[in-house]
Amino acid sequence: MTAAAEDIPQGFEEYFHPGPFGELVGPYYHRELPDGGFVRAFCALEKHINQVGLVQGGMLCTFADQLITTSLIRAGIEGVTVNLNISFMNPVRLGDWVEGTSEVTRDGQRIIWARGELTSEGKTILTAQGLWQKVSFG
Repeated sequence: MTAAAEDIPQGFEEYFHPGPFGELVGPYYHRELPDGGFVRAFCALEKHINQVGLVQGGMLCTFADQLITTSLIRAGIEGVTVNLNISFMNPVRLGDWVEGTSEVTRDGQRIIWARGELTSEGKTILTAQGLWQKVSFG
């Protein structure tokens, strides 16, 4: 089940995060920004909802981790998450459109510092910052 076409804001294209896990949590949507950055988004579907009627915190953490890791990949850095600090600010409900932005803040010899933010309807949903260890997937 995906969001209805009329629910997807203009400029976004459907994006599937590679691999079986991406298929499980997605679909995601993607929009390039003029400055070279990007926005990744998802529509809160029934499969994302927990027992109290909100998007499961683990879904938001997964989305934030994948979002920030994409910033590393786009910077030409291969890395894995070693620490991710999440601050939840507002809940997400069924049907909400969630957008995320992220950036690499420091590129060390072995460790990368990066952060991201998720928003919905002008409200900050969560902030995330963490460390990624450089690795070689080749």
